[in-house]
Amino acid sequence: MKNKIKIRKVKLEDAEQYIKLTNLVWRSAYKSIFPESVFKARESEETISRMVNGFAKFTVKNPNYFSYIAEIDGKIIGLLGGSYQSHYEHFQNEEYADLQAVYIHPDFQHIGLGKKFFDLFVTKIKKKGITKFVIGVLRDNKQARKAYEKWGGKLDAYSKPYVKEGKEYTEVFYTYDITQKSL
Repeated sequence: MKNKIKIRKVKLEDAEQYIKLTNLVWRSAYKSIFPESVFKARESEETISRMVNGFAKFTVKNPNYFSYIAEIDGKIIGLLGGSYQSHYEHFQNEEYADLQAVYIHPDFQHIGLGKKFFDLFVTKIKKKGITKFVIGVLRDNKQARKAYEKWGGKLDAYSKPYVKEGKEYTEVFYTYDITQKSL
């Protein structure tokens, strides 16, 4: 790799690249899970435009949410999205944070960038005094699940349906308690 990867906080002007990378990673990760129509809907100009318009509110200006990107020469190759409070009702009673997204461009996977984002997330929540977090993932996303297990996640007994285009998939959850071991 000729040029160095830079990790920084996301900015408003990153919106379109951020969303397009999310769509690319979705297509790569879920190609054997979701039908093509799911990706076509996410990649439509109308959907991208709507997501770009909502980007500031949900990604940049939300005080409960934080996001970082990895870039090379201005091109976003990875992103991290996290929340200081879980949006999963099941995990709100114990004050879990959410690791909502670790998306790495397929050409840059398996070089340690995902783990760097994971460690950055842990550092951010530690500074807020949060000791537990959760990651939701589709049960059939074996590659992501393998990474979450490698990073010390414990598969929780709780699962819930995730519905796309009327079809039900199963979302499972990995929990982490950063007081139990050094992450």
